[in-house]
Amino acid sequence: MRVAFAVRAWAAVAPGLQSQEQWLRWADAPSCPVGAAVVELPQVPPMARRRLGHLAKMAVSVADAALVSARSADIPIVWASRYGDAAKSIALLQTQALDEALSPTAFGLSVHNGVGAQHSILRGIRANAVCVASSHCAPEAGVVEAVGLLNDVEQELAEVLLVSYDEPLPSDYAVFHDEPVAEYAWAALLVPLQPGDEGYVLQALDDVPREHGRHGESDALPHGLDVLHFLLQGKRQSLVHGHASGQWMWERVHA
Repeated sequence: MRVAFAVRAWAAVAPGLQSQEQWLRWADAPSCPVGAAVVELPQVPPMARRRLGHLAKMAVSVADAALVSARSADIPIVWASRYGDAAKSIALLQTQALDEALSPTAFGLSVHNGVGAQHSILRGIRANAVCVASSHCAPEAGVVEAVGLLNDVEQELAEVLLVSYDEPLPSDYAVFHDEPVAEYAWAALLVPLQPGDEGYVLQALDDVPREHGRHGESDALPHGLDVLHFLLQGKRQSLVHGHASGQWMWERVHA
């Protein structure tokens, strides 16, 4: 599998990193963000804002920021997250273990597509809202889904928003961490790669031995942030990411 795309606009948030200027400086010397990000969301009504968990607020904030550059406010959005809002899920499990009644509202907000659903309702978006997860390869799964949606419409009108977001697992699940942890969210407005444009190619590498799969990957960043670093750092020409769940190569190209 090989897919190509360009990025028209992007936005990101993490602890201590909000503006594009801050992110571009970070891309020159990346480090794993520590702490909690500050997200205000003044554009969201207070009642709706209270329903959004911290991770959802980060994801909604970058989605809204990137959508400003879209031709239409009603475009397909792909939400890619390895864990989703795991804190809400474990809270429900703890409630169930105590034999207490479960809240239907809490359940609706805890499911993996809950963030995308809330954003679609907030913004009145009727286009596709797709949530994907693929273990260590959630950003790759998101790009494949987004490019598939790009190919569903006329190229001159095609644009799909990809939102990648995650946060550290709750303490009860911390034993399952197998990569650096940080909370982050980023959004990229994907469009078809046109002749003469700079863009990206993502290719599945089924024939690459697993021991070579991590070439070019940062061991200091969660994979989602490493992908963002590749997209922002113009000097970084490729990224190879490999785990049992998949092996992928990202390349920076000129069409």
